[in-house]
Amino acid sequence: MKKTLSLVFALATLSIAQPASLAQALYSYVDESGVQVFTNVPPVGRVSNLEVTGKPEVPNLPPPPPSRRSEQFDPIIEKYAAEHNLDPSLIRSIIAQESGFNPNAVSPKGARGLMQLMPATAARLGVTDSFDPEQNIRGGIRHFRRLMDNFNNNLTLSLAAYNAGENLVQRLGRVPAIKETRDYVKSITEKYGKLDANVQAAGKSYTPPYRFVDESGTLHLTNIPPVR
Repeated sequence: MKKTLSLVFALATLSIAQPASLAQALYSYVDESGVQVFTNVPPVGRVSNLEVTGKPEVPNLPPPPPSRRSEQFDPIIEKYAAEHNLDPSLIRSIIAQESGFNPNAVSPKGARGLMQLMPATAARLGVTDSFDPEQNIRGGIRHFRRLMDNFNNNLTLSLAAYNAGENLVQRLGRVPAIKETRDYVKSITEKYGKLDANVQAAGKSYTPPYRFVDESGTLHLTNIPPVR
């Protein structure tokens, strides 16, 4: 699987931050000079290795507001989300889908606790009590961080792997044609409302993309500096 650079996600985040009418697909390609380009503007002329991510008219949905039931877990979520460089809003969306913030939830398949850890997964993560909120959230976030790393920060595939299993998603290279998994991914991404699950951890930084409007009024988000 080709590695997706963090800049693509930076561009995606900025693109979604625009009004819905400006949201666009994101293009990655190598231009005629051999320069790797990431931008929201379709290429003109001959390019190679063209990849398109996202789609037009992505709604700018706000992160889900914390409910009274979730507020008690916010300090734990924020602590371990920051530790593993993930957005706390995403973790809340996952927990809302997995257990509805019920720390004693048990699925028909035996998954337990807030982030619905299977016993084997919990044991691998060092979780000795899946019904303990801090252990469960810590383990679940650690597990999801590993999935994000293994799937090159692809949020959709990482969510699919959390639900259907990492091996199946790796073998297929896509979201499995399983209704439960597809509904799961759709529900969480709609709740979360972003394409980028990462946050900048303390002490880490990145070079932001160039953002400018050209003479025709087109907004550009790209890693290539504008020619003045």
